Amino acid sequence: MKKRTLLGSFLVVTGLMLISVPFLYEWRTSQETAAMEQALKMIEENESDALSSIPHLTVSEEDLRDVMELEIPSIDLNEKVLPVTTKENLGIALTQIKSHQMPGEGNFTIAGHRGYRGDRLFRQLPEVPKGEKVVLHHQAETYEYKIVSSATIEPTDVDVLKDRGKNELTLITCTLDGQKRFVLKGIRINASKGEQLSDV
Repeated sequence: MKKRTLLGSFLVVTGLMLISVPFLYEWRTSQETAAMEQALKMIEENESDALSSIPHLTVSEEDLRDVMELEIPSIDLNEKVLPVTTKENLGIALTQIKSHQMPGEGNFTIAGHRGYRGDRLFRQLPEVPKGEKVVLHHQAETYEYKIVSSATIEPTDVDVLKDRGKNELTLITCTLDGQKRFVLKGIRINASKGEQLSDV
C-alpha cells in the first residue's frame, strides 16, 4: 500500500512538472523578449552604454543594431528579425537562416517558431494566402514581396534556401507536430530607382 502511495505521488509530481515546462519556457522567453525591446529602444535613443544593466538580455548589441522587422498585414504580424539563428534568438524573435544576407537580394530566408500559445512569431503563417503582401523593413528601406507559393516539406529539403537568380523571400516554420516544415515563398514586387526586379 505504501509503495502504491509513493508511486502515485511520484507520478502526480512528474505530471505537474511536465505540464509546467511550456509555461515556464513561455515566461522566460517573455522576459527575454521584453529585454530585447527595451534594449532596442535604448539603442534608438543613443543610450546603448547602459545595455549591460538590462536583466534577461540575451542578444548582443551587434545583433540588435542589425535587427529587421517583418510585417504580414493579413495575419496582423509585426515581428523583429534577428540576424543570427540560435536557440535563444528563436525563442524571442524571428531569425535570418543564412548569414550575410542582404535584404532584397537573392533568396532572403527567415525562420520562426510556431509558439506555445497566442499568435506570436509564425504561429499563423500557414493562414497567409497566395497573393498576399509581406513587407521587410531594414533601417530606412522597405522591401515588399508577394506570396506566390506554400508547401509542407521534410526538414532535410534544404533546396528551398538556395538562391535561384530571383529576389525572393522564404519564410519557414515547423508544422504543429514538429515533424515537417511549412514554407512560404514570396517574390519581391518593389524596387529602388534603377533596380531590376525578377519575373515571378
